[in-house]
Amino acid sequence: MSERGRSVATSGGNPHIVELDAITHSNIAISDFTIMGTRESTLYPKITTHIKDVVKALKNKLRDPNNPEQEPILGSIPIIGTVKLHGTHADIIISPSNKLTFQSRNNATLTESTDNFGFAEAMSSKQSAILHIRDRILSRWKTLNLHSTLDPTLPITIAGEWIGHKIQSHVAVSHLPRRFVIISIRINNQWVPDPPYADIEDPAHDIYNVSRGGTYHATLYPENIQRTIDDLLPLTERIAASCPFASSFGIEGEGEGLVWKLAPYASDARFWFKTKGGRFRPTFAPAPKKAAKGRAERWEVAAEVAGTWCSGERMEQGWDYLREKGVRRDRAGVGVFLKWVQVDILTEEKGYIKEHGVDVDMLKREIIGKAKGWYLERCAKVGE
Repeated sequence: MSERGRSVATSGGNPHIVELDAITHSNIAISDFTIMGTRESTLYPKITTHIKDVVKALKNKLRDPNNPEQEPILGSIPIIGTVKLHGTHADIIISPSNKLTFQSRNNATLTESTDNFGFAEAMSSKQSAILHIRDRILSRWKTLNLHSTLDPTLPITIAGEWIGHKIQSHVAVSHLPRRFVIISIRINNQWVPDPPYADIEDPAHDIYNVSRGGTYHATLYPENIQRTIDDLLPLTERIAASCPFASSFGIEGEGEGLVWKLAPYASDARFWFKTKGGRFRPTFAPAPKKAAKGRAERWEVAAEVAGTWCSGERMEQGWDYLREKGVRRDRAGVGVFLKWVQVDILTEEKGYIKEHGVDVDMLKREIIGKAKGWYLERCAKVGE
């Protein structure tokens, strides 16, 4: 396996008020996590690119309930990363009765007739192999959690990426035969840390573990976010230039980036973030030089950030969303496309919008104007 255990940044030095090193997985209450067992959603959580939002969420979690106005000062936090693969998201949900449910990023149930790049069809013939992987996962979990009880009524989630030929383009993994890559596992309605399960895969059935691309160790500095960004950038760009997961199969070419999880909080998806490089590197809106005064200035700010956030990559994601949901990608689908773009921006950029007082109604209108033009142009190209 390549580059497991590599350290990207290790030094600290910020003052500690909250001693994160003393926090272990065993003493974090289940109530601290996002519980999804009610079947409100089994879909994989959205992972932010905004480290600042992760730090803000963590500080809110760690506030003293007896002194909520006092913001905690956090020391350095170890983070663990794995390669972000550019395919299409795919999950396997295994019920206690061994029923398999396949899902994509936005569809909770895939069938062979409503499939996502043939994922459900391919996995349907591998039930024995999948159940064997599930058994290995549970055996490992029981070994690691001797004093915990497995809830027999809850499903097991094996989350992953479906990659390979004709799923995406211009990345190294697109030159591989199609395969399912495990990226996260959920047991007892909690996401488990990745490293203890890194060796669980079944290459004979085209099921692999993302750890083949390496496990990376770095440091988050909550009081110096720019330092964190600067430390992670060289590794991110190197992986974007040459995907280590594809390289483990002898394929050289572009990657995308990494997904990072805060080691003491790996079970909580609110504290995951991604760093992307190369042509996938996001463009972040700069902070306004001054507060907008009056309607004209507020509209100018909304137009500027909408232009930044309506990036080509985001538009392509919206275009792919229509494919995944079975929506016709012609003029009739424009409403669904615009709604997706609006929701995605308002969700991903909510921290910036709130901090800088961006007018949401103006922003929505600017998004529609920019995204609609892109969509209609794309439809015209398809029709050529």
